Amino acid sequence: MNNNQPKPIQPLNIISARELMNTDYPPLSFTIDKILPQGIFILAGSGKIGKSWLSLDMCVAVAGGGSLWDFKANEGEVLYLALEDTHPRLKERLERVSEKHSHNDKLHLAISSLGITDGLIEQIKAFISAKPNTKLIVIDTLERIRNSEQDKSMYSCDYRDIGKLREILTGNAATLLLVHHTRKMYDPDPLNTLSGSTGLVGAVDGVWVLEKEKRTEGKGKLTIANRDTEGHCFKVEFDKENCRWNFLGTEEEMAENEDDLFCDLIAEFVTSTFHGTATELVENLKKLDENFNISSRGIAKKLSSLGGLLREKYGIKYLWERGHKGRMITLFRE
Repeated sequence: MNNNQPKPIQPLNIISARELMNTDYPPLSFTIDKILPQGIFILAGSGKIGKSWLSLDMCVAVAGGGSLWDFKANEGEVLYLALEDTHPRLKERLERVSEKHSHNDKLHLAISSLGITDGLIEQIKAFISAKPNTKLIVIDTLERIRNSEQDKSMYSCDYRDIGKLREILTGNAATLLLVHHTRKMYDPDPLNTLSGSTGLVGAVDGVWVLEKEKRTEGKGKLTIANRDTEGHCFKVEFDKENCRWNFLGTEEEMAENEDDLFCDLIAEFVTSTFHGTATELVENLKKLDENFNISSRGIAKKLSSLGGLLREKYGIKYLWERGHKGRMITLFRE
């Protein structure tokens, strides 16, 4: 008997375009309406920015059938692996996030677990088997469960680890959220800031990136890039008293509001003709509004982009010319 004979190659599992188009598939199911479907997702941000507060808020919303901001949560069992916390700290955090739902029996917590390659998959599957209505599993953080050796490239290891974690969702209608860190290096595309390789972004179903505008301030931005839903960019602000991220609006809404406030301030200032430098204009506007924070370099660009709105809504015309002092700005009412 020849044991060296090659194994028969399994043919491709092919479906025709006609058959595909005539097949009815169930619609995408959401754990949190519009923003968090079922699948594997990453919530990333820099250290101590407040990722755990946001993820705990999501857990409370799903376990209690509440909502995250204006987005309704699909009620179900929740498993939160808080692998960087202690029980006393978790108790304090729950009391601060939501005293009303802090005693919810559907929210289950653990502060230790096995790693990806030595039993974590089986541990979570056993939990889901005991709690079939599990909707959300949060692992905080991803790095705490990665115990496999990097015997290949970083990209291959990242892709492999996410592939193993995907086994948890096989046959289970749930969402797995992995809390992760971002790199310190700046990049205009938030998805490029994730620690690790691009294999992480490619292997998951969506990425949420939480950023602060300034490290010492509470305002920030949450970018949501999901594979099967529209993208979102939310302006948020951290409430230190209640330890929650509050929703301020979409980036587009906030930009429109800021433009309106800027035009209102210009209209208040231009009672007669102004002719001067950008620096002089900024100084005058700060006298009217101490919170005005557009630089002299940026104000000319702002006036150029909103010149049409100023003219149509307020009858204010904007002109500029180069003089011996530099760029000279003229504002007057037509």
